[in-house]
Amino acid sequence: MAALALCVALAGCSASEPPPPPPPLPVEVARVVSSSGTSLRAAGTIAWQRESVLSFRVPGMIALMNAEIGDRVAAGTTLAALDATDAAARLRQAEEDVARARRTAQRYAALAETGAMAPALARDQQTVSAQAEAALRAARYDHRSTRLAAPFGGIVLARVAQRGEVVSPGQEVLRIADLSSPLLVRAAVPAHDVPGLAAGMPATVTVGTRTVGGRVLRIGSQADARTGTVIVEVALAERKGLASGTVADVAFAGAAASGGAAGGAATIRVPAEAVLEASRGRASLFLFDAPRSRAVRRAVRFIGYDGDDALIAGLPADATVITAGAGYVRDGQRVLVSNR
Repeated sequence: MAALALCVALAGCSASEPPPPPPPLPVEVARVVSSSGTSLRAAGTIAWQRESVLSFRVPGMIALMNAEIGDRVAAGTTLAALDATDAAARLRQAEEDVARARRTAQRYAALAETGAMAPALARDQQTVSAQAEAALRAARYDHRSTRLAAPFGGIVLARVAQRGEVVSPGQEVLRIADLSSPLLVRAAVPAHDVPGLAAGMPATVTVGTRTVGGRVLRIGSQADARTGTVIVEVALAERKGLASGTVADVAFAGAAASGGAAGGAATIRVPAEAVLEASRGRASLFLFDAPRSRAVRRAVRFIGYDGDDALIAGLPADATVITAGAGYVRDGQRVLVSNR
């Protein structure tokens, strides 16, 4: 009996032991960088100020394609055309309907004058004639819409559709640029830095290894709700060798990143992957608590994105944030840093 009691006691002790703690989650971390006092830079895309995407207003099969990438075109030049067989048939039908409605309206008017027909019937036929003429104008417009003409003189940047392809209304067919308009960079600048910019301010644009001068041409008046940035257009002093659609880096001379957070808090730059649930100026992220090797969730003020970084406020300048793996971490969880 004593032996049995001892076995039972030992079994009870074994069952009450806590399970071993889970292994720490591997993560990567990064030190935050203060944006206050640094020169103002932004990424952008080169484009002509006047670029147009051309498309047909009516559906159909492309029967003519008279444009290639790089072609110089004059205003009014036919660049593409649809097979107009159906449109031409509808136009002829509308013309015949108008002719018939006019003849009937004239006959009814004459009968109404002699009293052989009620004046109301003659007026109704005049309405039918007017409706037929309106349909004729619409048919003529549809027929003209089978032709795609250059709205201005310029250069063909892209040809998206081919001859023989069936296209829908509004589907992109060609893209052209007006070479007489300025070549510029449209840069996305954090909204809190925009007050430091002004039209005419000099800027330096870097494209690969090449540097080109420019000046601020226009500053947007509305921030993007998703990114918190405002589009700033910078006109380039040089054009040769610069293609529309090229990504460029813009540095604004005499402007500095402002910090921009409420209450005087400094703006902090962190890798964008560290930010969680950014919405309506609020976000959260995980700090790395080095002494305890644990993740600590922290709410911050979200200012916007700048390239691969996010701009936030509400962290100390020496903070370390969790980047890779942040989406899998829980508050207070043990973590193992793999990039140190």
